[in-house]
Amino acid sequence: MKIHSLIRENDRLVPVEVELSFLPGLPQIQFLGLPDQAIKESIHRIKSAIRAQGFEFPKAQQILVNLRPSHLKKSSRGLELAVALGLLWESEQVARPTEDSVMVYGELSLSGEVFEPTDLGEDFEPSEEITVWTGRSTESVTPFHRNSLVELQSIRSPEFIPAQAKEHIITRPQFGMNLQFPERQAEMLKLVALGEHSILLAGPAGSGKSTIAKTLLSLLQEPSMEDLKEIIKNNKEFGGEPLSWRPLVQPHHSTSPLGLIGGGVPPCKGEITRAHKGLLILDELLEFHPRAQEALREPMEEFCIRLRRGRFIEEHPAETLVVATTNLCPCGDWVPQCKVLCGRSLKRCQSYLERLSGPLVDRFQLIFYTQRREVGATVLGQEILAELSQARRFRRELSEKDSRFRKVSARWSWEELSRDLPSFYMNELFPKELISRRRDLATLRVARSYADLESSPQLEPRHVEKALQVTFTPFESLKRLGG
Repeated sequence: MKIHSLIRENDRLVPVEVELSFLPGLPQIQFLGLPDQAIKESIHRIKSAIRAQGFEFPKAQQILVNLRPSHLKKSSRGLELAVALGLLWESEQVARPTEDSVMVYGELSLSGEVFEPTDLGEDFEPSEEITVWTGRSTESVTPFHRNSLVELQSIRSPEFIPAQAKEHIITRPQFGMNLQFPERQAEMLKLVALGEHSILLAGPAGSGKSTIAKTLLSLLQEPSMEDLKEIIKNNKEFGGEPLSWRPLVQPHHSTSPLGLIGGGVPPCKGEITRAHKGLLILDELLEFHPRAQEALREPMEEFCIRLRRGRFIEEHPAETLVVATTNLCPCGDWVPQCKVLCGRSLKRCQSYLERLSGPLVDRFQLIFYTQRREVGATVLGQEILAELSQARRFRRELSEKDSRFRKVSARWSWEELSRDLPSFYMNELFPKELISRRRDLATLRVARSYADLESSPQLEPRHVEKALQVTFTPFESLKRLGG
């Protein structure tokens, strides 16, 4: 009979085969197969639990526990229950189960109580052919059939708990929904939330950059149930509580490059992966370490992060909406094309802006300059959400006929976007000053979001011309200042 259990490999649970053998010798347990210190310490819990529950620990028998595959470093929370049950079955103190294959995963106390590790339900889904033995759980439902043990004595009559799907509740946050936004800001919020375009918010201190960034979380598209399960699992790996919406991650500007994108040996996940399927706000971007800024360039474009440290190779998801805020001057008041009284010299202002990497700025699809006082009409946050809901319904209808609309605009490729525009127009579409194909692509992606807001199935020249005002014009003014 084979006993299956689980070990933790980086951030996931993987199966391991447990094989027991009795040999004459001192009554002790020896683990083979690269166990870590936690598994070695479980020897004492196993002995204490067996004796406390009235069972007999084998006398004059050395117990060898082989863990396969043998080349992996083993770390596990629930391997000790597998060894304890295997020992009782092999010593014939308890009748073996009739199933051909069982999977055992649980923690033991010194008195023999059995607990289900918290990582079992979310991180592993056993096949139907395997019977699961585990401890009592704090969860009321479980996604698989299992035999639950309150204590080791319960092995004679375990409680069978049928599988029951866990329902997750999706709750939209309400931050910013009762705020009034100037029309210019409202237009930008609709663009970013609908197309999930990365954006750099620049402007004076106190002009609402952080408020705008946090409001975006409330305006994002509602996650699907599959997305929410992935978000909950990902957040759980960082020690967080289960979420009911997309994650919001706002690291401090002193965060290191390793903390932002991940790393170490073996490689661990960073903040950009923690914000997977959600929002990453980089407040005061220019105060981040230059290496941390540059490390964002690849994941912002590829929506994943690939790390190699020694023999370890890891790829982590990073489908993250990146929103950065910054001041453009040490005094915090400067905005292009606006007159301000700045108490700093031109040289110091230019040296401050030199912290902003041109290639990194090019990764932001939108650049938006905030102002302390905006004139004109205002739009309520709830009204912005209502317009977004209408545009998303329009996209869902089109997605039944055109698979492109199943993705947000920020994920569309050049070929998918240029399909709707005449070839002769594409040649004369962009200003000659634009030397970045990436900026061309950003313009087309934002234009697609404008088309969605107007419920237009086709991308038209007017949408591109409108997009140029928010993708090229601010970018050009920023480059001129830096020069």
